[in-house]
Order: sequence, then structure tokens, then C-alpha cells
Amino acid sequence: MTNSQPTLINFSHNDVTRVEKDITGKVIQGNPTQGSWLHCDIKEAGARFGQWECQAGTFRAKMDGIVEFCHILEGKAYITNLANGAVHTVRAGDSFVMEAEFDGEWLVSTYVKKSFVICDVKG
Repeated sequence: MTNSQPTLINFSHNDVTRVEKDITGKVIQGNPTQGSWLHCDIKEAGARFGQWECQAGTFRAKMDGIVEFCHILEGKAYITNLANGAVHTVRAGDSFVMEAEFDGEWLVSTYVKKSFVICDVKG
């Protein structure tokens, strides 16, 4: 989003529509419906900033050509690294990065919401 007048984007005051995420083929168990609010998309930098939420369930997520920074706002999830089986518990207040090609399985027992920054990996 190139703007001749750069602005400050406050996620809590920005009127952005929630978009349902299509996770067809990635659901393992339950009905982990997901939605996101894309607050800023800087195409020339390959960077996206927003918030995401997910209901209870288990799903697979691979960081295909992207790196993602996450900060958990609400709830808790268990993320299994499918390469080595390590399980990481993330909860409100935690921040973490999923590196490019990270292949994980998310288990959300009730609900989770996070802020994110996604950057394309330039190869």
C-alpha cells in the first residue's frame, strides 16, 4: 500500500472487513473456521500485516515461500513441528516466528487470535 501521505494504522481503530479463510484440504479434525483482517498490504515489499482468528480444531499449515511473525492476543494453541515432532504451546502474550518452509500442525482447543506480519521470501 503505497500512499502519498503515509499514515499510522491502528489495528483496533481500522475499519477492516473480516475475510473467511479457505482451508479446504488442510483440516485434520473439527471445524477450525478461520478469519482474518488485512490491515496493510505492501505489495512492493511482499509484506502483509493483520489479525487472524481460528475456532476449535486441528489443521495443517506450511510456510510455503513466506516467513510469519505472530503475536498471540487471545487463547492458546499447540503447534507441532512436523519435521521433528516438537510441540510448542503458544498463548496470549507469546510472540514467535515461523520460518520459511516450516511445516506445522495447529491444534486449537477453543479459540485463538493473533496479530501477524507475513513476508514473502525472495529467492
